[in-house]
Amino acid sequence: WVAPAGPDIDAFEAELAELTGASAVAALSSGTAALHLALMAVGVERGDDVLVNSLTFGASAFAVTYLGARPCFVDCDPATWHLDVDLLDQELTRREGEHRQVAAVVSVDVFGWVAVWARIGWVCASHGVPLVHDGREALGAFRDGDLAGRQGGVGVL
Repeated sequence: WVAPAGPDIDAFEAELAELTGASAVAALSSGTAALHLALMAVGVERGDDVLVNSLTFGASAFAVTYLGARPCFVDCDPATWHLDVDLLDQELTRREGEHRQVAAVVSVDVFGWVAVWARIGWVCASHGVPLVHDGREALGAFRDGDLAGRQGGVGVL
């Protein structure tokens, strides 16, 4: 009833859309497939660089490689284990100076904790880089009133 299709899929998508306030939800076979689709949606192509947390499940990097792009890791804040926003800003600034544009940033919520999305989103927007929010490890969790999976251009839960 849930894979590959059945009446529960439509119900699940509707309930998740209601929970998150998302205008559209698509249930896929795996989180890796969802990341793959999200990266396609923001325009990642063969040869592109995509910045990813250094502490993450392998799927975050695998989905990048499925498109022929390169995952480039940015260290995490040792206090939160989330993407270090200052290092992200420094890396994006350095690459701009070298005329090496980043195609996207994939930031991952880990261990049920939602990252500091206001700052991550601001840094990505200020550099003109699409943000993919991987909230798979924090489904149902909040930070400052924001639900995991609702930040960035595309959210994955």
